[in-house]
Amino acid sequence: MGLFDIFKKKTTDSNFPENDLEKCLIKAASDSSSRKAFYTKLLWTELIVLTEEETSLEHGAKILEKDTNVKLVNFENGQLPVFTATNRIFDKGVIKDQVPFMAMKGQDLFNLTKGATLILNPFSDYGKELIPQEIESMLDGSIFEHTNELTIEKDTQIQIGQPSNYPNKLVQDLTDLFKNRQQVQAAYLAAIRMDENDTQPHLMIGIDYEGELFEISKEAGPIAENHASENGIIDFIQINKKEGLSEYFLNETIPFYKKQ
Repeated sequence: MGLFDIFKKKTTDSNFPENDLEKCLIKAASDSSSRKAFYTKLLWTELIVLTEEETSLEHGAKILEKDTNVKLVNFENGQLPVFTATNRIFDKGVIKDQVPFMAMKGQDLFNLTKGATLILNPFSDYGKELIPQEIESMLDGSIFEHTNELTIEKDTQIQIGQPSNYPNKLVQDLTDLFKNRQQVQAAYLAAIRMDENDTQPHLMIGIDYEGELFEISKEAGPIAENHASENGIIDFIQINKKEGLSEYFLNETIPFYKKQ
C-alpha cells in the first residue's frame, strides 16, 4: 500500500467524526494538502490501543511507571489495531463486549511500537494502514518535507484577520515555550478561513524559526492541542518573506512574541 491509502466503505458511522483527528482523517482522504495536518494531529493526539490485561484504573486510563511492561493486542497477522476514539473500537459491531484499553499520545505509541505495522480504525468507514517506514518518517519529521506545502487554487477566496475572541491562555503558553527556544525569532497570530463551507475561521500561528518548522511544532503542537476545545483547529506555518501569508503576518500584525 502507499503512504496514504484510505479504507472507505459505503456508509459512515453516525457519530463519525467525533474529534479533530477524525475530521483531519476525512479531509486527508481526498485532499492532499490536508495530510500534513493529519500527520501532525496523529502525533499530538491520544490514541486508543487494546491491552491483554485489565488495568486497575477506570475507563481504560493508566499512568505508566518507568519500565512498566504493557501487552498490546495484535491481529493474527501481527498488525496492531489503533483507534482514534473509544467508540471506534465498537464500530460495525465487530467487537461486541467491553475490552481493556489504554490511551497513549501518538508520538509515544509510535516510539514504543517501532517496526510494527499499525491499523488505524480497522472496523470503521475511515481508517488507515501505518507502515513502519511511514511511522519512522513521522517521528523524524521527514514526512513533512512532502506534506507541509499548502496548494491554493487560483480562484480560492482566503479570509484572514485577527480572531474575534483573543486566545490569551494559548498565546501565554506558547510564549512560555518560545522564550526558551533560541531559534524562535517571533510568533504571530491570525484567524483564517479558506473554505466557503467552513462555519468559522480557525487559528493560525506564524513562527519565524531558524530551522525546520517541525522541530518547534512538535513541542508547540501538544500545547495547541490542550486548547483545541475552546479554539478549534490550530495550524502552524513558518514565516517566509517570499510567501503571501507571511506578508500578512509581517506587514499587518504585531507579533505576540518577539525574541529579546
